[in-house]
Amino acid sequence: MRKPLRSLAEIRVGHSFRTRIEDDPQGEIRVLQIRDVRERSEIPVESLPRMAWSMTSPPPLLKSGDVVMPARGDRYDAALIRSGVPTLASGQLYVLHPSNPGLMSEYLCWYLNQAEARSYILKNLAGTGIPTLSRPVLGDLPVPVPALEMQRKIIELQQLWQQEQSLTLELLTNRQKMFEGIFSKLLES
Repeated sequence: MRKPLRSLAEIRVGHSFRTRIEDDPQGEIRVLQIRDVRERSEIPVESLPRMAWSMTSPPPLLKSGDVVMPARGDRYDAALIRSGVPTLASGQLYVLHPSNPGLMSEYLCWYLNQAEARSYILKNLAGTGIPTLSRPVLGDLPVPVPALEMQRKIIELQQLWQQEQSLTLELLTNRQKMFEGIFSKLLES
C-alpha cells in the first residue's frame, strides 16, 4: 500500500539564515548545511560547525530520528539524524519527521534514497538554473509502507550490505598494499 509522504511525515523547511554561517567555537548549536548531506545515510553532527543562537524564540532543532534532504541542487540524498546534539538544519534542507507510528525513520530514509523515489523527485523538479524540489511535490511522493517487521528486515539487510561494501573496500585496500610490497621486493631482487 502506498501513501503520499505528507500523510506519513511532517515536512518542514530548515531555518533560513540572513548571513553566511561562520563557525563559532563557543556556539552551543551545530548547523547542518546542504553540503553535509551529500552521499551520507547518517550525519556525524559532532563535526558540524557551531553557532550561538541569539533570537528570543527557541531554535527549531532537529530530533533524533529526523530525516533531512536537500530542497534544491543536483543531488537529493536523504540522511538520518541519530544524535541528540543540538543541531539546526539550514533553509536549503527539508526536515521530515514520521508522524505515522507505522513508519520507521530508518525505512523512510532508505526509501528516499532508492531509485524509485529518486526518479519521482528528478521528474518533478522545477527551475532551470538550480533545480528545486517543492514541498508540495515532495509531499505527493507515493511511499510504500510495509508492516513494521518488514521495514526492520529491509533496514537490517541494508546495514548488512553496507558492512559488506565497507569490508570489501578494506580488503581491496589491504590487497593493493600487499601487492605493492610484493612488487617492491621483486624490483629489489
